[in-house]
Formats: sequence, structure tokens, C-alpha cells
Amino acid sequence: MHRTKRRAVLAAAALVVAVTAATLPAASATPDAAPGTERVSVGRGGAQADGASELPDVSDDGRYVVFSTEAKNLVPGDTDTWPDVYVRDQKRGTVERVSVQDSGAEFTDFVSQRPTISADGRYVTFAAVTYDEDGTYYSGIYLRDLKKKRTELVSLSDADKPVTGESTTPARTSADGRYVTFVSQLKENGDYIDGMNTGVYVRDRKKGTTKRISEIVTGGASSSYFISQFTTSADGSHIGYSIGQQRPGLDGRTYIYDMKAGEGRRLDLTPSGADREVGVSSLTKDGRYGVFSARSGDLVPGDTNEKYDIFRIDLRTDAIERIVYDAEGGQTDGDSTEARITPDGRRVVFQSSAPGLVADDPGKGSLYVRDLRTGKNQRVDVPQGGGDADSAVSHFGIAADAKTVAFSSDATNLVTGDTNGVRDIFVRHLR
Repeated sequence: MHRTKRRAVLAAAALVVAVTAATLPAASATPDAAPGTERVSVGRGGAQADGASELPDVSDDGRYVVFSTEAKNLVPGDTDTWPDVYVRDQKRGTVERVSVQDSGAEFTDFVSQRPTISADGRYVTFAAVTYDEDGTYYSGIYLRDLKKKRTELVSLSDADKPVTGESTTPARTSADGRYVTFVSQLKENGDYIDGMNTGVYVRDRKKGTTKRISEIVTGGASSSYFISQFTTSADGSHIGYSIGQQRPGLDGRTYIYDMKAGEGRRLDLTPSGADREVGVSSLTKDGRYGVFSARSGDLVPGDTNEKYDIFRIDLRTDAIERIVYDAEGGQTDGDSTEARITPDGRRVVFQSSAPGLVADDPGKGSLYVRDLRTGKNQRVDVPQGGGDADSAVSHFGIAADAKTVAFSSDATNLVTGDTNGVRDIFVRHLR
């Protein structure tokens, strides 16, 4: 893989500045709206997207929803042929393209996807691949400051040079926008480092420094180890990540890294050093608690359902508890995965194939919110008129209180008039 010159990454790609924002009809829902489902991947006048939309994320207050889309009719002037990243302002009812240059002009030969948004809705990061005239390309992480209307490359080394290697995993930005955590390939002189394919880096935008915080696992074949998952606390103090191994071996490891202490530790080992099936897919704001999905029956007493369940780990005491149950308080009869915990630790959003999660609700969904204080589950992917969605959720993002959940789905019956035949982004407002 070759890196193009930074000139090719940041050069102007259009002679005429593209219009990057379109005003929609008055938003039908705001962060404090009544419960309901609405489609947000729409253009001017509520026009249906003419391409698939995916990978939503939500600001803490539920106002801003970012997503990647192949659609070209959401704003005027979108004339390139590649996916772009957009942000929807739920309060103002506008949609804006954010994967653009400082001037607002389009990039050319620029594939942008996998966006995330900071807690306050100011910063959007996205992964992008740009192609040069000779067919080589550079893959990196970019940040768009929606307030200053500036775009910058953040997957940089200490020398402010683009990090060599592929960067296509979603990045995370601390609440104040100072730290950007991203995954990039680990290479020196074109070779993988000690059998590792990728690593986790933290970019300090204030100091202009970049630090690798992930462990180097040795003993594997070339490029056999890789970062399989990572997450950060909202304040940027803790980073959880998992290392997987491609065949042969299939060795997996999970770590939590303390930025203040400058060190990490393994979570998937018991105090005696035995392996345990522990991950960390999401953290609370201060990094105290993490949640994950596991099938192991050895993590808590009484786990006999032989299904993937959702667990919470106390990263101070190392205590683990199962936190998702059916409406009757019993074990679930289906797999539950992809857990996200709210910053305050009160709610967890998860995907599940289990029946009976919601009392007095004959419907069945694929995405749920559980209130850990009340022990109640709510179905998220519910059509406007009730009933069951005709397709499952693929990805989702949540507001800080989980009362606004954005998700992507191929379902055609979540809202009336969904006839475009492509995956869309929806928002569900919960009580």
C-alpha cells in the first residue's frame, strides 16, 4: 500500500464551491419530542434518498445525527460519485454535507464513511480514502469543525505527517474535541510490526502529538493480530480495546488504558491469570463501567441460557454482573449483542433476537433500551403505527440519555411512504 502526497489529500477538488446544506421542512421532531419514529436521511422537501445510508451517530443532546450515505440528492451540488458524510440538525430541520474541504468544495476521488460526532455536536470525524492520478491512495481520519467550518487530517504522526497505513475504523473524539482516538495500520518500512496489523492511537490536537496506546502482541504470523474493537469514555480518560487474531490461533485479548496513569491492563484475565470472556464495547463518561456481550456461562452465577448476554464490568473493583433480562426478570432466550451504555451508566442500548423483552408488547424488535434503574426494556425499531419492523437494525447511535436513538435499517414500514428501496437512517424518540 502506498501513501499519496499530502498535497493530493488536501488539494482543492472543484472549481466551483458546492452548496453543502439544504433546509428541510420544519423538523417534525426535536430532542424533546413525543415518542415516535421518523426518517432523517432525507433531502429538501423530505425527498427520499436515492442511495443507501448507514452508520449513524448522535450528539449527547440528540440534536445532531451524522451518517454516511451514497445518496446524491440530499443537498444541491453533490456531484461526486463517492459516499459522503452528512449531519442532520433535528432542531433546525437541516442537513449538511460535512465531508468537504475548508472552502466547502467537494473532494474528488474521496470515499468518506464511518462518521462519529463529539458529545456537544461540534466535531465530526470520518474515515476517508482518497485516490491519486496514478491509482495509489491514502486512507486516513479527518475531523470537521462544524462551528469554524474547518476540515483537518488528524491521523498524523508526531512530525505532523500522515500516518502510513489504512485507517477505516470509526474514530472517537473527546467531549471537548481535544483528543481523537483512531485505529491505523502498524507499519515500518512497509512491514508489519511483530505480527501486529493495526494499533490504537490518540491524537492530542492541542499539543499536536500522537501516541500509540495499544499493546504490541508478539509471536503471531505476519499481520495476524489486529484491533478488533475500541471505545473511549466521553471525557477521554479511558480507552477500552480488544485485540483479535486471524487464523491460526484465534487468540483474543481485551485491555483498558488509563490516559492519566499512562498505562493499560488486561481485562480478560482473572486475578489468577486464567482466561475469561470479557470485552468492552462501551464505557461510561468517567470510564468507571464498561459493557460487553459474551456467551460464557462462567462470568456470573446462574448463567445457563447458553446465549450471548450483556454484562457490565466495574473497572475499579473488577466485579461483573449480567444486566439484561426479559420482561419477567428471567434469562433471555436469544442472543443480545452490540451493547452501548449511556455516559451516566443508567441505560444500555443493545441488539437482541430474544422474545419477551417487553411486557404487554406483542411486537418483536431487534434494538432495545434497558433502564438499569427500573429494570424495564423498551423496543426501539417500532413502526409509526406500531407492529414489527420488516427488517432488522444494522447499526445505531445514542444520545446521552438514550431517549433519542438513531439507527440504520432496510425496513420499509417504519414510516409511511418509504419506497426508495434502500437502507435509511431513522430516529426513535423514547419516553
